[in-house]
Amino acid sequence: MAYNTGTDPLLSELISRKFIPEIFSKDVLMHTMSHLVVANAFTHKYQSALRKGTKVWIPVMTEIGATEVTPGTQPTAQDASTTAKSITITEWYETSVDVSPLGEIEDAVGYLAEGAKAAAYAIDKQIDTFVAALIASLNSTPGVYGADGQTFTDTIFRALVEQLDQDDVPDEGRFLIGDPSMKSDMLNIDKFVRGDFIGGQPTTNGKFGTLYNAQILITNNLATASTGNYGVYSHPSAIGVAIQKGPNSKFWDLGWQFQHMVIVDAAYGAAELRDTFGVSFYTRKI
Repeated sequence: MAYNTGTDPLLSELISRKFIPEIFSKDVLMHTMSHLVVANAFTHKYQSALRKGTKVWIPVMTEIGATEVTPGTQPTAQDASTTAKSITITEWYETSVDVSPLGEIEDAVGYLAEGAKAAAYAIDKQIDTFVAALIASLNSTPGVYGADGQTFTDTIFRALVEQLDQDDVPDEGRFLIGDPSMKSDMLNIDKFVRGDFIGGQPTTNGKFGTLYNAQILITNNLATASTGNYGVYSHPSAIGVAIQKGPNSKFWDLGWQFQHMVIVDAAYGAAELRDTFGVSFYTRKI
């Protein structure tokens, strides 16, 4: 180093002898975080019934038919009920970070506070991953649409729409969840990005808004197939999510063992409620 010459002591000697300090930034580089969209996309309407107990049962109605009236003949009552669905709390996960009381005093950055943010994200991601694992089983007949590793096209999107239309799924609330490879494929389709195709509101800031009356959501946190991931076109009622506890973040002063700890935990469950209300598809790559 040219600047480390010409003086006595040398600059390097002043540094090693602690006359010139090393400075540590208070701005922390947080680890990367996926957009966690899966768990929130599906319905949570039944979790309020799980303040107590481990399972909520959901009565299900089935379609009945009309019968021509025959004067003098008593009508035959029809059974409008079918097998109930349920959501069971099966998961309880925690993430924790800690530091000694002395370490917290001497810490110039705030490790415990930043660690608490990382812990909260870890729990949110665990819930999201649990729900994403249910996607591939939706619409068991005909099953996952297309071929693993396929390029997402307008033809695929319209086939997914058609499938839900044929199954009498309500239009309101539908969404499409895919990964960055699907987003890239969609950016190459004129009608998905040109303003004259989508009412003068083209894609901005990576948010696709609404296409074919469905909200478009992009995430890196999908269940993997072999070449690609499992995306989904769905109505919220396809999967029910119930978070019974948390995610809660608590600070604990464990003075008897000289430890300050932040614990984030959550208890939750999820289940397929309406098989035909969603259809999964393969994306191009993981």
